[in-house]
Amino acid sequence: MSLQLEKDAKVSIQTHIDEFSSRFSILIVLWLMVSLIWMLRVDLVLEYVVDVLDPCSNNNCSNLYNPAKWSEIRWLGAALLGFVTIIPIIALQFYTFSKPGLMKSEAKGLMFWLVFSSLVFIANIILTILFIMPSLFGIGHEIQVDLGFTPKYDIVTMLSLSIGIIWVEILIALGILTLLVANSTGNLSGKNLTWWKFRIHGIISMLIILSFYGQISFIIFLLLTSYVCIEMVTSPWIKKSTRLSLDSPVVFDQYGVDRKILFADCECERKETIDTDLFTNAYYSFKKLCENSNEQETLYQLINTNEFTDMIVFGCKNVEKMSHIEPNVYISKCKFRNDFITHNIENYCSLKQYNMNTKVRIASLVDPWNNDQAYQKILQVLQENVEWMPVFVSNDDFQYFPDTINANDLVIYASEITKNKLINRLNDMRRKYIIG
Repeated sequence: MSLQLEKDAKVSIQTHIDEFSSRFSILIVLWLMVSLIWMLRVDLVLEYVVDVLDPCSNNNCSNLYNPAKWSEIRWLGAALLGFVTIIPIIALQFYTFSKPGLMKSEAKGLMFWLVFSSLVFIANIILTILFIMPSLFGIGHEIQVDLGFTPKYDIVTMLSLSIGIIWVEILIALGILTLLVANSTGNLSGKNLTWWKFRIHGIISMLIILSFYGQISFIIFLLLTSYVCIEMVTSPWIKKSTRLSLDSPVVFDQYGVDRKILFADCECERKETIDTDLFTNAYYSFKKLCENSNEQETLYQLINTNEFTDMIVFGCKNVEKMSHIEPNVYISKCKFRNDFITHNIENYCSLKQYNMNTKVRIASLVDPWNNDQAYQKILQVLQENVEWMPVFVSNDDFQYFPDTINANDLVIYASEITKNKLINRLNDMRRKYIIG
């Protein structure tokens, strides 16, 4: 299952396939037309490229030994020029098709990737043809002359080698760019880093193997080169935590399963600021989570980035509007909990009381903790704050809240066992309490 965002529409898979087919067909036809136009001028372009690549100053050492291959180079050159020409259209079509199914950060990352990858693609071709390959051929030519050989070069081989190097450079550059863009847009973290690297290295390796099939030694060299280059360039950047990476201790439940809890505060545009030091688990504040689609997408990213197993929302004035969030939370393999569903500052007399009740509510949680731990934590809060009046309600119905409370009341949601233990202890202490 996939996330169902507010902007998403229920569209059949066939509709997406039809749209993709139409866009792809248009691009193919356009590419062919532009390539045919370039075919009329490709000889002039190839002549210029050969002159640039030729290491001999007198142009007497370059020859055409395979005319049949030259025809392939002409068609390949025209196709490459045609592709470069329509790169902006390709990027636009790809972005337009993909955007409806992406979250805001993902769409932003895709836009950056398409823009920069297009620039990298074109810049790489220009730099390699004009500077890198002429320098390499020049070095090789000088070595041959120093050794006393008569240099003779095949034009087709020179062009084929140049195209092969450009192809590998582009693959490595796009791999680096993908990781950097994903990191800069907050889609990359220590939690999903392995997932990203595995796929990037896997795709690049597959393309290299298919491109140079049968050249085992050369393939191994290119694979090692791509891996080292990508890791060396990206490692200093992707080690940094993103803004969505939250410190959250791992809690073990009664079955020994790792649990990570997120307290999501929906402020609903309240002016008061809650005491965040009360939360020993992860805490994140939203301005209006119940209505803001961008904040909802941020929530889903938080859950996936940090691998939260439990999410407790509180502070919201429009609880009924939170219902459409719950399915996406479950899809993200996180439990949507209503333990704090009535915990809203409007239900209390002051900010101080709200903070104190926040503290006691956190103490009363029994999942992944147990009743004994809840008892000890609640008791500690009560002993440290003797001026507050305990008000006990059932923890079986978190949607219940007393109709009226006094300014010094502490509303405690506790199981019957925990409640009875606390009452007995309060009786021993001769301390007053209220049964809600």
